[in-house]
Amino acid sequence: MTITSGPGNNLLRVQVYNYLQEQMRQGTLSPGSSIRVNTLIAELGISRTPLREALLLLQEQGFVTIQPQRGVKINLLTMDDVADIYEILSGIESRILLSVFPQLTQEHLATMISLNQEIEASMEAGDMVRHNQANIAFHNVFLQLSTNQRMRRYVEILKAQLYDFPRRDYGSRWNQRNLDQHSRLVELIRENRAREAADYLRDIHWAFDPPDAFTIIANDQ
Repeated sequence: MTITSGPGNNLLRVQVYNYLQEQMRQGTLSPGSSIRVNTLIAELGISRTPLREALLLLQEQGFVTIQPQRGVKINLLTMDDVADIYEILSGIESRILLSVFPQLTQEHLATMISLNQEIEASMEAGDMVRHNQANIAFHNVFLQLSTNQRMRRYVEILKAQLYDFPRRDYGSRWNQRNLDQHSRLVELIRENRAREAADYLRDIHWAFDPPDAFTIIANDQ
């Protein structure tokens, strides 16, 4: 990748941040591995400052850990981490759904149904990259109606850890359960049962049911 110069370190920081995220997404930088800072500086042709700023942001978001005098490590996502993220998302998403419920239309419901069909089709095709993208899009139908930009950004970061850095497959049992619960959530919204829909999202859909295991999706998928 070529990092282009800009009017300051801000543009470089963003470019380096995006580059490192893409390397994690592809699995080139795998969980548990280390980033060789000096090697990366030489490869990208940049100074230490924008790289340090990008790494600090990635650490703040939970993707890496900066170890003084020892380099930078790509964080592993444990089942305990997944459980913590589920608990956080359960509260945030249920709150957002309740707050935006009056804005939901039949068109929104039709989009959610279509995306759930896309999730099912991707499961049958064994395309988990497509599956994860459709799963995130399903939730975004109502999340994007919220005006709380900070909360929406936090949800985006947490889901990137769950699904996308690197891309993961949580297994057939988890995927089918997710599909079925989406259908139930749509039913509750269609029946205009706002409180029940929010409670279902919090207490059932985002209740942590440990997958048998999750696997890293191969780069060529």
